[in-house]
Amino acid sequence: MEFTMTVFTQNIKMPDLVGYCTTTEAADKLGFHVNHVRRMVRRGDLKIKRVGQMLFVSLDSIKQYQEKTKGFEKHSPYKREKITSNK
Repeated sequence: MEFTMTVFTQNIKMPDLVGYCTTTEAADKLGFHVNHVRRMVRRGDLKIKRVGQMLFVSLDSIKQYQEKTKGFEKHSPYKREKITSNK
């Protein structure tokens, strides 16, 4: 299924985005602020698909992140160490 979106009088063909969510939805799922999710994308913690300027976060990468950090508190300094050691 393909969507077409008009942005500033330009038609952008939207790819099939099954298995992806917006950064806002990803922030809700992870319990973080949207800016932190974007930071995680830049660090490579989450995989994305970019459509124009919009970012769509892979649901699989969200699930993998949650599995890697299971058992750690939200602001635990050890959480970051575990993520970087598994890359």
